[in-house]
Amino acid sequence: MASRPAALLTALLISLYGVQSALGACSNATQLSVQVDTLLAEYDREAAPAARVLVTLMLDVRHATVDEPRAVMRLLADLKMSWEEPRVQWNASEWGCDSALTAAERLWLPDVVLLNAAATSAGDASLRARLDAAGAVSWVTRLDVTVPLNLALEAWPWDTQACTFKFGSRFYNDDELAIVISEFKHAVVFETGSWEILKVAGEASSWQRGAETVSVGTWTVWVARRAPAHALAAAAVLLAAALLLATSAALPPHQRPALAAAASFIAALWLISTLARLPGARSAPRSVAVMCALCVLGALAGACAALVQRLARASAPPPHALRTLLSSLSTVCKLTPSEGSCMSSESGAWAAAAVLLDRVLSACLVFTLLVLVAVQLF
Repeated sequence: MASRPAALLTALLISLYGVQSALGACSNATQLSVQVDTLLAEYDREAAPAARVLVTLMLDVRHATVDEPRAVMRLLADLKMSWEEPRVQWNASEWGCDSALTAAERLWLPDVVLLNAAATSAGDASLRARLDAAGAVSWVTRLDVTVPLNLALEAWPWDTQACTFKFGSRFYNDDELAIVISEFKHAVVFETGSWEILKVAGEASSWQRGAETVSVGTWTVWVARRAPAHALAAAAVLLAAALLLATSAALPPHQRPALAAAASFIAALWLISTLARLPGARSAPRSVAVMCALCVLGALAGACAALVQRLARASAPPPHALRTLLSSLSTVCKLTPSEGSCMSSESGAWAAAAVLLDRVLSACLVFTLLVLVAVQLF
């Protein structure tokens, strides 16, 4: 009976010794390095680990910005790759450690690169790869890449730009190397630039490269412009020009051209200063189109005022149909020129027709003005 507790104590001591040995082996960098060197002594880094390698990709985006003059997006990110490598398996209990680090240049590495890059500084074979006892390898490459961007400026200066980054193999086809996208929660930390990352979405797909099908991993990055000053300036100029045009519509025709010209001048100044900064794009900003419309609307307001005054001074006998129309409408609205109007000295059907035309054109001007303000602000 006394031998049983002794046996249990011996087993406990052996277990504690094994744990201590395992911890010591895992923390002993020299011994672990020797074991890894022994494992990789006959390793052929030129040969793929399998006939078809499954590579899992994760993209950790750290920063993204848009270079508008060059129409490109620059991305700073970490591309995390992992795959199975049966040739580097080991017994974790014998080694006393279930993972190890080694130089990536000693291993077979998937040649996954950015396929649609305009400029790139990616990959560093000097970075170490992590080996797992079960035969899994993970490696991280630091990316500093630039990709052409199809600028969409419809909503400028509140616009959002989207750019696609396509990763794939240069030499392996889909039958030799397949890419799988792993979900990764992207968090924007300490983003202080003029562009804010909204979201990053990735998916695996295929790409036809000549007669071969290549497995690719695609990530789309959405960024939003941070330009509160541009937005404030656009809104202020729009409201000022709209207020001048609306005020001019309430004035008599001979007093209208000055305010209409001032509204067009303000919108034109904004257009000149803005177009000097805007890059080439596949679409024009909506705010630019609205300001152009305001310039044209101011010119039309002045032209309509001149037309109304010219009609009031007509000396030819008015047509009978015009007299009939004016008689019918006079029961609904007052068509007599006001005392402050330049048409107050005129009389007859032409003066009444000028008043009617002025009201119709002013109503069209105000309606168009409201549409433009709604299009820009809403």
